[in-house]
Amino acid sequence: MHEIDRLVAGIAPDPGPGTTPIARELLEEITSVPVPERRRLRSWLAVPRPRRWASVPVLATLTALLSFGIAQAPASAALDIELVDDHYVITVNDLLADSEVYQRELRARGLDITLDVVPTSASLTGKIIVINDMERLMSGRTVPREGPITTIDAQGPCERFAGCPIGVKVPVAFGKKAEITLGRRALPGERYTMPPGIATPGEPLHCVDYVNKSVAEITVLLRERGVTPSYIQYGKRAAPSAPGGWYVHKGVMTADGQALLLVGAEPTTQRNPGPGSHC
Repeated sequence: MHEIDRLVAGIAPDPGPGTTPIARELLEEITSVPVPERRRLRSWLAVPRPRRWASVPVLATLTALLSFGIAQAPASAALDIELVDDHYVITVNDLLADSEVYQRELRARGLDITLDVVPTSASLTGKIIVINDMERLMSGRTVPREGPITTIDAQGPCERFAGCPIGVKVPVAFGKKAEITLGRRALPGERYTMPPGIATPGEPLHCVDYVNKSVAEITVLLRERGVTPSYIQYGKRAAPSAPGGWYVHKGVMTADGQALLLVGAEPTTQRNPGPGSHC
């Protein structure tokens, strides 16, 4: 499965891996813009610490791991990988290292794990999508949501939608091919590779039942919240405008203060999950 397919899990109602034609169109539009030159970044949680969100685990900072008596890796390492009993405890030291650097350090421990650290919004910073068995998934079989790769969660309450993890644990004997995608806070001007829905907690239309509302109505709501929308329809590329009487089917944030709305001349027949019990 390629990056586009895995990242759909970050915006689709079903948290499992997979894709739909329109989700692919949205993500291809979002990821078509080059990102700024990378800078080194040492801390990736600029928000309070936390617990795991639902069943989707997340990597995180090293600080809370010190209570376990785990020493830090050398400052030059992009990852901190420590052997604790029969598991590797892994955290990210450098969020802006090249992906190849992560892979090299993981494979040095005999782990066939691909780690991608991608830009996202504050609401999804720290979220991770884990696919524990890529070969099983590529063969068309269902991959269990829970797997041998687990997280270490911070103690205490967590208020963040993406959860509040502090590290990931991988069995030393883990012999499968896995993929992990971690969301980091986007740099100024950087487009999101892990785009949150516009109604995700912490995003501008949280608790707004926007599906099948008019383009004109939702555009006004977004602009009032400091967000500039663009629009896309089936089979078309994104555009800066759309007929005000058309309907909004879906929406994602593509960068700080920017949204992409899927719109159409007719209302969508897809199930609308509504604002949710957290509103």
